[in-house]
Formats: sequence, structure tokens, C-alpha cells
Amino acid sequence: MTSGQERRKHPRKAVSDLPIIVDGDTPLRVRDLSQSGACFFSDTPLRMMTHVKFSFEFEDTAGDTMKLAGEGVVVRCERISPTIGHYEVAIFFQSLNEGGSTAIRQYLIDKEDC
Repeated sequence: MTSGQERRKHPRKAVSDLPIIVDGDTPLRVRDLSQSGACFFSDTPLRMMTHVKFSFEFEDTAGDTMKLAGEGVVVRCERISPTIGHYEVAIFFQSLNEGGSTAIRQYLIDKEDC
């Protein structure tokens, strides 16, 4: 594998207007999403390898609300700027509720069509 080559099994897709709730806290803004993880912005840092519970809600193409929940682990947490107290956090999905993987895949396909 050459330097800079993508190593992820599932490609990430930028998303907008998709909130994620981590450990029952207030909704955070997702930057990108894949079948295996999500990257979002947080006002507080999360320690590496911390296990978290998360959930999403989004509409499918029929206008039905899809609820997705699961557990993951923090694999990256970087301060966005030395002067701003915001962090970019990435989690790897360890488990998803039934139908969760299919729902994410369909959500990402639907976003391609927009």
C-alpha cells in the first residue's frame, strides 16, 4: 500500500444535517459517514478507545423515519484548532441494531442521488 492510499474498507461520504447522539448527550453534527463508522464534531474530547453508545434518526426515500442505534469505539479525537475548543471525533461501529447496516447503506446511496 502506498503512502496516502485509502485503507478503509468502506468509503466515507460527507453528510450534512445528520445529527448523532453519543451516550445520550445532546445531538452532535456528523461530518462523514460510512458503513463502518462516523466522524463528528464535539465541544469536548473523547478518550481514544472509549466505548460509546450512539443513535441516528433520518428519513428514508419514502419519508419514513429510520432509527439506528449501536455501540462503537473512539478511534480518533483531534482538536480542530489550538484556539477553538472543538474536536473532530471518529468512531468505529462495533454493533448496530437490526437492520442498521442496511439503513446506513441505503442512506448513503440516497445521498449520492441528491
